[in-house]
Amino acid sequence: MIAAQSDRLPWHHADWDRLIVCYRLARVPHAIAVAGSAGLGKSAFACRFARALLCLSPLPDGDGCGRCRGCALEAAGSHPDHYIVQPEKDAGGPIKIDQIRQLIDFLMRSSQYGGFRVALVDPADRMTVSAANSLLKTLEEPPAAAVLLLVASALSQLPATLRSRCRRVQLKPPAAGLARDWLATHYPDAIDLLALAGGMPLRAIAYAQAGVGERYTALVADLVAIAHNRQSPVLAAQSWTGIGLRAWIELLQLALAGLARVAVTDCDADRIPSGAQLHMLSQAIDCSHLHDYIEQVTAIRRAADQPLNEQLAIEDLLIGWRTAVRGARAQTMG
Repeated sequence: MIAAQSDRLPWHHADWDRLIVCYRLARVPHAIAVAGSAGLGKSAFACRFARALLCLSPLPDGDGCGRCRGCALEAAGSHPDHYIVQPEKDAGGPIKIDQIRQLIDFLMRSSQYGGFRVALVDPADRMTVSAANSLLKTLEEPPAAAVLLLVASALSQLPATLRSRCRRVQLKPPAAGLARDWLATHYPDAIDLLALAGGMPLRAIAYAQAGVGERYTALVADLVAIAHNRQSPVLAAQSWTGIGLRAWIELLQLALAGLARVAVTDCDADRIPSGAQLHMLSQAIDCSHLHDYIEQVTAIRRAADQPLNEQLAIEDLLIGWRTAVRGARAQTMG
């Protein structure tokens, strides 16, 4: 992704400057929680600050110089004072208590280079309850010159006692103009996907790279066809088999979020991807049936990591969509 090439993202400037002021005043918080929606570059922000703390000759803006031995070791992933904790198997897996215990051991050791020891937990909201609770004592009595960076999309999933001991950096979506200008320079093909990505530039890039825009348009077309009895849910499901159940449900949730926005608010449909088609769907289903269907999709989404039959699960959801529309229609006629 583009963010891997440069993590000096313009919507980070204000938050970055505040942390650097703390650094220059020798008041670096012992624990920092970097939070925000996916697509804002939380990991890039945290890694950038870690490099700044480990650099032997920081630049005037606080960034690592990229030339000293500290920067070279960090870039190679071999800095002895930098420790990273991530899920062991995949991005959706848990971070376990044994991993956090090893992190705590690292924080308690002396620095190899006489500076900061920096530990990064990403994503911190994947820690198990026992893993998160094991950090509490360390945060209550933090060792000197040790900085813990927690990256999380859902910071509320962490225990309140843990959150209260962290300095919070809440990254916010950039203004639409800034996001579009940045994408125009770095990835023009993603500009049209910015609205679908909720204004998150890096998410828009990920969508463009994965072909989400075309799939989204095709799925909305299928929902319209099923709602108007022009397409069989079973036949429609066959065309979606192969992209992965989790990916397909996330696509469906995008479409339903757009539909809910059109149905519940007075927003301009032209500003929503496939807005005209979604407006048509909003005439075919009421808010009550839409809410119930969204709950059904959410329940299947929670089970998507289980060994479900992909085609059967998609069939069930598309049949459920037809049932929701017919239920709304019958209620209207009644």
